[in-house]
Amino acid sequence: MRDTILTASIQTIIDYGLNGWTVDEVANKAKCAKGLVNYHYKSKHDLLIRCAETVASYRQARRMSALAGRVGAIAIDRLWAALILDVDEGWFGAWISVMSDNRLRRAAGLRYGVHSGQLAVLAAKALGETAQAIDESLLTATLDGLELALLGEADRASVEEAYHRFWVGLLDR
Repeated sequence: MRDTILTASIQTIIDYGLNGWTVDEVANKAKCAKGLVNYHYKSKHDLLIRCAETVASYRQARRMSALAGRVGAIAIDRLWAALILDVDEGWFGAWISVMSDNRLRRAAGLRYGVHSGQLAVLAAKALGETAQAIDESLLTATLDGLELALLGEADRASVEEAYHRFWVGLLDR
């Protein structure tokens, strides 16, 4: 039941953001009594911290999985597909929502670019053996910025072109 409640809580953030998040809505989505939410999580804040950690981990795992063991255009295209899914499925919106809450972000120990060093290593490998190291902050900021553009309903083809120009720029350094 604990995992069901966590999943329902994340889905509530995806659907309504933090402003629309309530324990009642989480219990409704989890198809359980409100008391079970309180039983499994010490407090509303405790549940939200766990949501923030899970959203961060999920997004990072999706990005790393897209690049892992792949090189060249296949890796870059798979990462683009992961970014699209992040936005389309609401995970990026949930991330923005939890990151916008200073108290929640600090309590969850989140920082911009969680585990971005590992992603930067995989990205450099994807570009090939001659590629220079990729600055992890630049990579994370670029990927998140592209997702933000997609979330803002920018023309997807234009955002994809910017994405590919970013990678070409890294190869030209």
